[in-house]
Amino acid sequence: MRIEQLQYIIEVARTGSFTLAAEKLHISQPNISYSISLFEKEIGAILFTRTRSGTKTTEVGKQIIDQAHEVMALITDMRETAQRHTTLIQEKLMIGAISGICTSFLPKALSSFSNKYPNVELDVIEDHSGEIEEGVLQGTLDLGLVGIPGEYDFKHLNAHKFLECKILACVGTSSPFASKKSVSLYDIVKYPIIGTSEYMRKEFMKYGEPKEMFNSSRSEAAKRVTSEGLATSFYLDISLRIDPYVSSGQMIPIPIEEEPSINLYWLHPKKVQSAASSAFIKELLLQASHFQRWKSF
Repeated sequence: MRIEQLQYIIEVARTGSFTLAAEKLHISQPNISYSISLFEKEIGAILFTRTRSGTKTTEVGKQIIDQAHEVMALITDMRETAQRHTTLIQEKLMIGAISGICTSFLPKALSSFSNKYPNVELDVIEDHSGEIEEGVLQGTLDLGLVGIPGEYDFKHLNAHKFLECKILACVGTSSPFASKKSVSLYDIVKYPIIGTSEYMRKEFMKYGEPKEMFNSSRSEAAKRVTSEGLATSFYLDISLRIDPYVSSGQMIPIPIEEEPSINLYWLHPKKVQSAASSAFIKELLLQASHFQRWKSF
């Protein structure tokens, strides 16, 4: 039994013709007929019958061909695995990611990937979505992991949405919102907030001018100010499950009644993905699917 024989029977079943299958596979019709005949003798079953209306697959043939599809799929997987291990040896992967991804499932994805592919050099940069998109466009990043409100057309990149995340308000224990089960943007805008995204700023403007008392690119500083009850800050639900400020009770996440959210996308240039890039995305999606979000109780 040979791999090409499985390809032959699959193609004959698909086209309903030995002649068409031979043309599709670029071999002669006598050769494909002879090869399938040998295959039938080897397994002890007739797969096809020829009629005036064309070639028909027998009942046992249908089962054998289903199994042939499964075998070919496994062979494809094996080839991809072999390709990854042979082409990832010295590759370097530059990744840009927003803060919410960096503080949630990305560390686990990086750890798991590095264990599987120890010879791939990973370089991760935390940045804002706009800068990450530009980095992928300019070729300084191989992959971008960004968060965008609503649907977005990445005209010059391949973009794949893989997760939707809610934005939560976070406050300290002395905040007037600390005991609330939920809070509205209308209420939040009356009190100081920590510098937030352009998207949230526009949402606040529907209810009034937000009082931004603190701006910092360092999330640690922002969380410290939040925990002191001085202002409200905003984080993705995925980033709060294992956050030390939340775990210790210094910072309290509160659902926002208007339920603002963003979609997470992974981006890559419009060219064939490298083996390392493709393997990393598979690992990232696996870890994202297993990651637990913060939930209120």
